[in-house]
Amino acid sequence: MLDERLLEQYAELLGNEGLLEMYETFSDNIRGYVDTLNWLLDKRDEVEIRRQAHKLKGACRSVGLRQLARTMESVEREAWTWEQVEPQIKEWVAELPIHQAQLRHWLSARGIE
Repeated sequence: MLDERLLEQYAELLGNEGLLEMYETFSDNIRGYVDTLNWLLDKRDEVEIRRQAHKLKGACRSVGLRQLARTMESVEREAWTWEQVEPQIKEWVAELPIHQAQLRHWLSARGIE
């Protein structure tokens, strides 16, 4: 789920405070990104969904959420139909809190809170 190697590198470069700040920025912004993605899905705007998937991919990668980033990379780059992408995005949205909890747990285990 997590790119722990990347997170360890961030911890070395930025320190615990910097890593926590990155996570808080992600947490503050991710809901707006998801809301936009859902709105675009309702509109069935493929071009904009792919752009939003790119943003989400980058946001997830920036905090080590590797698996979520891979899914958004697939939405961004691969060919898909609406019947394929709608459940994929809904599953991604439903799994986001689980991945965030895993990241919070990783931070907490290192005394970063």
